[in-house]
Amino acid sequence: MRSKRIWAMMGVLYMVIIVLLTVYWMATMELMTGITGIMMFPAFAALSAQYFNRRWIIRHGRQGHVEEPDFIEPPYPQPGGRTELVSGLVFGVLAGLSLLWGIGQVVGFLVHA
Repeated sequence: MRSKRIWAMMGVLYMVIIVLLTVYWMATMELMTGITGIMMFPAFAALSAQYFNRRWIIRHGRQGHVEEPDFIEPPYPQPGGRTELVSGLVFGVLAGLSLLWGIGQVVGFLVHA
């Protein structure tokens, strides 16, 4: 997957969240507060996906953005990519935690509203 697609999907998630917040505001005439977890989730998820994508590129020997038509993938994985793996796992865990925290915040807001 290209990096641009990862960041485009993050943008789509933010657009959906903003549209839902706007619809909620128009329906109830009050702003939803305390939704930090939901707003941080797309960024953490995109960073995690970016690191895993970068690791895949390193391990498969595909450096650069344009693939050549006569490229032959190496028969064995290339060395490297440990930093990307660790970073991807860290941001993946942060994405999961922020999603859980954000869902709890939204449910708490809607219950008390």
